[in-house]
Amino acid sequence: MKVGFYLDNAKKDTSALRAIVRNKGQRYTFSIGESVITKYWNENKYRCRTSREYPEASHINIRLDDWVNLIEEAINSFGLIIPTQKMVRDKVDRIFRNRSIEAGGVIENEDQQYLVSFALKYKEESNKSHNTKKSYQTTINKLIEFEKANKIKLRFIDIDIDFYNRFNNWLLNSTYTKGEDEINYTKNYIGTVFKNISKFMTVSQGKEHEFTGHKDAEFKVQSEETDSIYLTQEEIQRIYDLVITEDLLKINEYKNKNLKVTIKSLNEERDRFLFGCFTALRHSDYSRLDALHFKDDIVRIWTQKKDKKVYIPMHHQLRELLKRRNNILPLPISDQKHNKQIKAIGKLAGINEDVILAKTRGGKRVEVVKKKWEFITTHTARRSGATNMYLAGIDLKFIQDILGHSKVEQTIKYIKVTAEDNAKRLINHPYFSGK
Repeated sequence: MKVGFYLDNAKKDTSALRAIVRNKGQRYTFSIGESVITKYWNENKYRCRTSREYPEASHINIRLDDWVNLIEEAINSFGLIIPTQKMVRDKVDRIFRNRSIEAGGVIENEDQQYLVSFALKYKEESNKSHNTKKSYQTTINKLIEFEKANKIKLRFIDIDIDFYNRFNNWLLNSTYTKGEDEINYTKNYIGTVFKNISKFMTVSQGKEHEFTGHKDAEFKVQSEETDSIYLTQEEIQRIYDLVITEDLLKINEYKNKNLKVTIKSLNEERDRFLFGCFTALRHSDYSRLDALHFKDDIVRIWTQKKDKKVYIPMHHQLRELLKRRNNILPLPISDQKHNKQIKAIGKLAGINEDVILAKTRGGKRVEVVKKKWEFITTHTARRSGATNMYLAGIDLKFIQDILGHSKVEQTIKYIKVTAEDNAKRLINHPYFSGK
């Protein structure tokens, strides 16, 4: 490889310099932003002649040496590939930019070196789902809080294992308010934050920077399989049979003056939740079911999260529920409102056993004891559907297809059975029964 520097116009008193590189039969040329007094230029050595009359010459020569190192680094990074002129130019620009960032120098479009600025732009321009963008914004908010707390502005170069340890400890010690309680964040919440940061770094790498601190082996996205509940067929039947009356609401201390409206609303949410239990769909899917999705005793629907079409045999109680409703489906509703209503329905149905669930919060394993109805969420419907299919003896592969999972391991995570449940399920198996 040969790197030489040439005057743009030797006839002028002062001329800009350009670099010409010859490598593997290719010729690359580009300007380097340096100018010299023409009479002090040595065209044989590609350097300035040093002189008392021209003290800047030695400084220019040092910078030209740096340019040689930078250009060689850029071309050598392609290995056996013979790059184009643009590839070399872009690589040189990125290396130059990153060196300026590392040194704390000024760069063009300086705001682009900051993680939060890029993340905000990426979130707005990406075609990700609403929930994914919402998750991105949550991560961005946490990064902004961390910057304010530490009086810093995070750059791409800052995202390394030292940042990981500092930010992780800060998140572990951070809390949010729920009612009157200060609650630490869960391991899965913190894991999602780091997952999003790694996403921002990966997407921006090669475009905005060349830093790889997020690829350190210790830069881990931690997660845990959290405890969660499912409703047994018996409990689902209690919800199915639940008759909501004004007397029942008064017994449960409902003080709403218009109890008839409350009854209508709770009936809608009960049926909506049952659709989820009988189909094992996510709330984003079972809340938008309409008559067009039901044909020949099969539910056919494109799932929103995975954009995949699933086919679900209609449960006999689902058919009864549709008849009970004259084939009119509940109107869509938000997760938040549905979650609140189905907890109330669980309570009214008497799903009151004490349940212990454990999660890692603030780096510590915490056990929470509540009534089972208090743990019911929109996702309980999907988990209950999958688990009850499994306990009924349906093959895992079929359940996987119904749930729309690409891997059976994902399906297994949804199935919440105890060792005792498994034993009861297998008791009539020919191996154990001898029949």
